[in-house]
Amino acid sequence: MNFGQKLRRLREEKGISQQELAKRLGYKSNSYIYDIEKGSFIPTDEKIKRLARALMIPSSRIKDILFESRLESLGIKDANFINMLKNYSRLTKSDKEAIVRVYLEKWKGRIKVFCK
Repeated sequence: MNFGQKLRRLREEKGISQQELAKRLGYKSNSYIYDIEKGSFIPTDEKIKRLARALMIPSSRIKDILFESRLESLGIKDANFINMLKNYSRLTKSDKEAIVRVYLEKWKGRIKVFCK
């Protein structure tokens, strides 16, 4: 499941329509939300913060969803590994990237670009 699909699931769990979420973000139509959920793009950090406020959740939850989606796109589906990386908040982005590279080399036999 990609980031947009996971965001949609979260929005639906909250009982919020695309139109309502767009309105909370100050948009006149739901096209911005639709495009994110379709997977057309990933919102910027600032937009992630605004989405979190509109959904009344911590922005870290949306960032975790994005992080999980990136790992899953690399073929990493091991929930324990994903949770370990998410839960060690003291790890820097470069530390996490290094751990993912080693994981992919050792266990998956491949490396893809992880973080941009």
